[in-house]
Amino acid sequence: MKKFALLALILATNNTLATEVKISKPILYIEGAATYAVFNLEWKNVWKNDRNNDAIWLFCKLKSNEGTSKHILVLQSGHETVNIFSGKEAGLEFMPSKDGVGVFVFPKNEFKGTIEVTLKILLDAEDFDGADTRNSSFDVFGVEMVRIPSGSFFLGSSDPTTRAYGTFYNPKENTPIKIESENQEFEVSKNGNLYYDSSEGYEGDQKGQIPSSYPKGFQSFYIMKYELTEGQYVNFMNNLSQGQRQSRILHQEEGYSGTITLNDDRFHSEYPDRPCAFVGWDDAMAFADWAGLRPLTEFEYTKASRGTALPKGVDYPWGLKSKAHVQKLPDKNGNLVMLNGWDESQLSDDNKVYFGASHYWVMDLAGSLWERIITIGHERGRNFKGTHGDGVLTEDGKATNRDWPDGNEDSGGIGFRGGGFYGYNREYHEFNPFSPVSFRPYGGWHGAMRSVSYGTRFVRTAN
Repeated sequence: MKKFALLALILATNNTLATEVKISKPILYIEGAATYAVFNLEWKNVWKNDRNNDAIWLFCKLKSNEGTSKHILVLQSGHETVNIFSGKEAGLEFMPSKDGVGVFVFPKNEFKGTIEVTLKILLDAEDFDGADTRNSSFDVFGVEMVRIPSGSFFLGSSDPTTRAYGTFYNPKENTPIKIESENQEFEVSKNGNLYYDSSEGYEGDQKGQIPSSYPKGFQSFYIMKYELTEGQYVNFMNNLSQGQRQSRILHQEEGYSGTITLNDDRFHSEYPDRPCAFVGWDDAMAFADWAGLRPLTEFEYTKASRGTALPKGVDYPWGLKSKAHVQKLPDKNGNLVMLNGWDESQLSDDNKVYFGASHYWVMDLAGSLWERIITIGHERGRNFKGTHGDGVLTEDGKATNRDWPDGNEDSGGIGFRGGGFYGYNREYHEFNPFSPVSFRPYGGWHGAMRSVSYGTRFVRTAN
């Protein structure tokens, strides 16, 4: 017989995994056949325009007092907005994933501002069978995402000077490559329909077939609005068991530059909104699996950066050929700040260059930390099928998706885009700290280790 469980509502508790979102400690109700969670959501800088919108990816965990965490599935319908304290004109829609791992929440109407609401999320009652809910902690987590609409776009650049940096091009026509469907296939060769130069050997193996299963970016997908932050990683670590967290501890590495600390068996961050550096590939994949997300491909990176425009010359995600206008840079503590004192509520298409925002208002795709992607420059990357995490890790804290590349040295499948910031006491060049969209000098380099300028973000294909 199921137990009734009531977990106290603590509004000061912040289980958010985003810089503009706060989620209160939820109340869990198990009432006969109905199982649901009620909590408050405060969401700043929400927007929906005639092009796209941002969204919150919500997912649920039940962690026992003994330290074992269980992912709780959501139902396909029945979710609702209970109270609206601000942003009523936005309305809210719910889109559960087909596998029930989580649910997207996003504005229904054109809107820009703050939303404060109480939400009711219906849960899979069977996931609580046999669970000792009174000796467990139930939590709802949220990641702020941006919806990238479906449609065609272009890879590469028309500028021949970009070839020295591994830019994609059609070798038969010396033109950018148009992505026209999700199932589009490519032959990578000088006689094929996609090629790139690899003067340094880090751009990729310059061969292979890119199958229909490789996520192209034509289909709509959601991408994290910001890079993974220290606060997000702290919440992840605190939800893991003792066995799982041991291999995922970042600050044990010599030279770690973050502020994550361990006190009284709980992880903390002095700067929770700071981009989380020193994340290794296996660390990143564990987070992605735990959160029900997946890594992004370099095709999707291009779409999220540039949008649908035909590339002309050396373009950055904000649409200009210049990087000198960007005002969003790290301060002495590594936090990204606006040097001109602006805040994100002022973001528009006309001034997105100051924020380092992409065509779709995805933040920091160039600059900040290097973005790890699934490369087409290695067989392991080309065989990536785009499966999503299911919220469940191995006992030693590893992701379980077989099509995801792993962090073993020289195993291949990953690469880097976007450039990275290594500090002010050095000189920079063509692709650091800001890299043009088409540049991929390390597009096929398997740098899976933890490093001061390596970050990550994740995506999820839209239903």
